[in-house]
Amino acid sequence: MNHVVFNSFPSTHATWIDLTLAQGGDGVRAVQRHLMERYRDALLAYASVLPARSVAEPADLVAGFFARRVGSDGFIDAWRASGLPMHRYLMNGLSLDARTLLRSERREAVRRKRYAMLEAVEAHTRARREADAEVRFERVWARAMVGEACERLRVECERANDAASWESFEAHVMRGASYAAIARARGDHASNAEERLAVAVRRLLRRMRATLRELLQEEGVAEDELDRELRLVSARLRG
Repeated sequence: MNHVVFNSFPSTHATWIDLTLAQGGDGVRAVQRHLMERYRDALLAYASVLPARSVAEPADLVAGFFARRVGSDGFIDAWRASGLPMHRYLMNGLSLDARTLLRSERREAVRRKRYAMLEAVEAHTRARREADAEVRFERVWARAMVGEACERLRVECERANDAASWESFEAHVMRGASYAAIARARGDHASNAEERLAVAVRRLLRRMRATLRELLQEEGVAEDELDRELRLVSARLRG
């Protein structure tokens, strides 16, 4: 392997480059190392005021430029074809490289921003759908709980030979009939008919609440959470 000795080169820079390149692979690498050593500080100063410094440090800009451009096999031929002095060619090359990097970073920033916006929208939509699904689940669950409590209450009334109280409860609470309408339907015209119906319905409402508490306890709801869960059942039944 031939080793290139810098102090043996002619003083003219272009001549030195030509003679060194003629030595082949070792010469090409020697020229590349020499260019990095000779122009690095000037390129660093140039890079420090380029707009691309907003996305990369000057040292990173220069190092990346050398790695991508100066280290490429066609770099010297491209310089010769340009007709520019080496320092001007390197400066222009770094400028182009920096602009390319800046455009790429800006496109990436836009892409990331759009992606972040899309993620935010999707997260909001996902959260809303999950919340809607939870409400729907709780609404159906609440209806099932009340349905089971009503069935237990109906059976209790039948076993106690008090079907009339259950019928009053069902008519008033579930179908919205007034006490007066229930009394008329039964042919009960006593002055206290509505009051007696109201007492019976309130008694069953208390039993309904107690039965719901029992069902919630069967589900594993803690004692100190029962009232909150009962309020949730009531809220979900209202919509």
